[in-house]
Amino acid sequence: MKEFTVKKPKGVAGYPVHRAVAALTNGAPHIWRDNGETLTIRTTAPIDSEGVDLPEVHLGELRLFNLRACVGTKVRGRHVYPAKGDHQSRKTWLTQKGLHLGFVLVAVHSTSSVARVTDHTGRDFILDATDFTGVLKVTDVGAFQQALRSGVGSTGRAFGFSLLCI
Repeated sequence: MKEFTVKKPKGVAGYPVHRAVAALTNGAPHIWRDNGETLTIRTTAPIDSEGVDLPEVHLGELRLFNLRACVGTKVRGRHVYPAKGDHQSRKTWLTQKGLHLGFVLVAVHSTSSVARVTDHTGRDFILDATDFTGVLKVTDVGAFQQALRSGVGSTGRAFGFSLLCI
């Protein structure tokens, strides 16, 4: 898996970016993040561009990270998000994810907002958009490498959420 940085024009966001990334990766597994002027894309697809290998990590290593995730749970088939400003629930969510993804949080700061998105059918809806920045400690190298390849969280991937950057 490689990581690629692709420049993008201003004003292009949301589902159109998802469709462009899906076409670029030709259906291969991928995860991406919108950084404003650029996209970060991780994929196994052979993209005609210079990519970089994912960083190697070691057991017990401390890493500074950032992550945009849609924090929430499903209740009776509907997404339920923490209240605005409820950063303890967000920290708890990421702590639980870390247990399965090979890391523990050493320090974390979060900010939250609402992302208004439109899907391929034209349906508008909102997602929680929580930005995490902090320090984590690698506790399981294999699981952590999988988190780098597959992301953290399952909601909002089509809109650029879940890419763990270290």
